[in-house]
Order: sequence, then C-alpha cells, then structure tokens
Amino acid sequence: MVGDFVKACLGILLKRSAVHAVMSIVYFGSIFVAVLWAQIQVPPPYVGVPVELPGFLSGLDWPLVVIGIFFFNLVWSSFIIVTLPGLVFFPLSAGVLVYRGFLWGLLLSQLPTSLFLVVLPTAVLEGEGYVLASVTGTILGMSWLKPDWVFKGEEMSRLKSFKKVTNECLRLYVLVIVLLFVAAVVETFTISSLTVA
Repeated sequence: MVGDFVKACLGILLKRSAVHAVMSIVYFGSIFVAVLWAQIQVPPPYVGVPVELPGFLSGLDWPLVVIGIFFFNLVWSSFIIVTLPGLVFFPLSAGVLVYRGFLWGLLLSQLPTSLFLVVLPTAVLEGEGYVLASVTGTILGMSWLKPDWVFKGEEMSRLKSFKKVTNECLRLYVLVIVLLFVAAVVETFTISSLTVA
C-alpha cells in the first residue's frame, strides 16, 4: 500500500518532469552562478580560519533540532516562501528559487573546501525539496491562470483544473516532506559532528 502511494507520487513527478527540469536548472544554476560570481568579486574570508560553532549547540536535544529544522524548512521556507507566491502568479516560484539559489551560492562560496563538502549534502537535499515546492507552486498557479498549459488537449474550467492539480500537488508535497526530513537529519548530524570535533 505504501509502495503504491510512493509510486503514485513519483508518477506525478514524472508527469511534471518538464517543469521539474526547468526548476532544477533555475535553482542549481543560480547556486553555480553565485559561487562563480563570489569567487571573482569577493576573496574568501575563511581561508585558513578554523570554524567554530556556537557553544549552545553542544547542549541541545538533537531530535528536537531535527524537528525544528524540518518544520521551519517545510512550513516557512518551502510552503510560504516558495509555493504560495507561485499560486498567486506562477513565475514567482521560479523567481524565489533564483533568489534562494543565489543566496546559497554566496554562502557556499565562502566556505573552505572541507566545510563545503560537509555542507553539500544538506544543500542538495534541501534544494531538491525547494525545487519540488516550486513545481507545486508553478503548476498550481498555471492551473487557474492557464489551464490549457497544465492539461494540454483537455478542455477544462479553471476551477476543475485547479482542483485536479491540487490533488497532484498534495502528492508532490509528500516527496517534499521526505526530502526535507532527510535534509534535517543530515544537517543535524553535520552540526553534531562539527560540534564534537
């Protein structure tokens, strides 16, 4: 039963693969451009400087940290910041991805190589979660603005198109939840290992 549900979620992602591909290029391309731009414009300030994490991190309850990171990334970063703007006007999800990707790129460009490699899995997992959140925002926005773009060859009212896409997006958000939860675990483990070291 769970396997069938996961297959259905992945089937919807496959159905919307063109939008997913565009959003992936937008997000990860923005990170790449920002890293290149930062290397040209700003000398990395952390070269040879030891990285120290705040002392309060050593006394935290790690399951609570995972839950806190997960819910922040899911509710605020994915749903409110990425998905909702696309619902209002679908290109806004891509615009938000460019902005977020550029910020991630600037942050990553300033890290020494060893720390960059440690942070990279979290950046990729969270990034893919945000990409899927933008796919949902984009197709939700297109469903009521341009239903024929979402369902080619089908005559469908805006309301019917929106209802049908909402069902798809709920399933896509299952994948967002999984990715962001794994990212929160990886991020917490990374913080934990850096704190111990």
